[in-house]
Amino acid sequence: MYTESALLIVGDELLSGRTQDVNLYRFSGILGEYGLPVKGAKVVRDSVQDISRSVHELLLPGRILIISGGLGPTDDDLTLKGVAKALEKPLERNPEAEAMVRKKQRQYGLGVPESALKQADIPAGAIPVMNPVGIAPGVVISYSNSAVICVPGVPSESRALIEPCLAAADAIPGRTEAVLFIRTWGLKENDLFDSLKETSEKFGVIPAYLPSPGRVDVKVSGPGAEEFRSAVITKLAGRVYSTKRDETLEEVLGRKLVKSQYLLSVAESCTGGGIGRAVTSVSGSSEWFAGGVISYSNRVKTSLLGVSETVLASWGAVSRETALAMARGVREITGSHCAVAVTGIAGPGGGTDEKPVGTVWTAALTPKGERADLWRIGGNRETVREGAVSRSLGSLLELLG
Repeated sequence: MYTESALLIVGDELLSGRTQDVNLYRFSGILGEYGLPVKGAKVVRDSVQDISRSVHELLLPGRILIISGGLGPTDDDLTLKGVAKALEKPLERNPEAEAMVRKKQRQYGLGVPESALKQADIPAGAIPVMNPVGIAPGVVISYSNSAVICVPGVPSESRALIEPCLAAADAIPGRTEAVLFIRTWGLKENDLFDSLKETSEKFGVIPAYLPSPGRVDVKVSGPGAEEFRSAVITKLAGRVYSTKRDETLEEVLGRKLVKSQYLLSVAESCTGGGIGRAVTSVSGSSEWFAGGVISYSNRVKTSLLGVSETVLASWGAVSRETALAMARGVREITGSHCAVAVTGIAGPGGGTDEKPVGTVWTAALTPKGERADLWRIGGNRETVREGAVSRSLGSLLELLG
């Protein structure tokens, strides 16, 4: 019925630079797997007029349009008004959607004010889809021989809703071609491309490289994809952490720690709590995460973690010796089995000729051994910090084997 797709991302915050969109990447991969290649994409502000105009532009015959963002109880959640205007359908209080909203509000211990019930006002004839991780339902609207799907912009909610909404639109009779993923850590995109060039030519595939700080996903499909993936896993060894599209490094590490009955602790300097935030984003991390220390100053490194002043004076705060001492110290005070530590220069100031901005030392300890690694991470302050988080966790995962 549908042969292609388009994406419309809604939100003032995306155009102001306050928030980075991740749904475009995620949706494109899913839609491609279902034989609905993305033929166009657009980001617009929270405006009924702009949304309506963009729906007219992107909703072509035989196409399914996915709209992310602008669903919710506030006055700037205008997506459904824009869609209703474009399709010339009135907004109506949908009883099924209202029941979903009421159930979710009560589930989260909230009242049910009229502002919340606004999320049940959807275009006439639309199908509401229960949101498993939030409140605002997904909305599916058939229109001639095309369709519109609206999901919240929050990544966890859109991720949970996109495939149920596609199913409600009868848009996923089956995957047309397997798309395989290889998720890597600690490798730069250009280095990975060079490393895998000969392998991709051997198996006749054209991989897509999808980078994020400290991590690169390799996506491949078609004849030869399975053989290519197997060869890459062997070639890259411990730098591949998963072959599942939505499985994170933190989830994989957590499962390995649980299997070994190990607890993890972290000592952070330049990442300022980023490692702790990453691991506690995983549901159930209390089973394997003991806690951590943000030792931003040298005084805290010595007083809490036991890093000697001799080590700091001789080698500096950003050094192999300090990283290992931090990891040993946090393991001792928390009683954990494993530990990771990171210390570095995130910039934009603080660099020297010997230790330029982007210099990061990570350390990882397990009951069976320890390691320390020097990294040179390019980019702005946030990229360096995020890259350091990925490399810290990846080094522990590789050490665990």
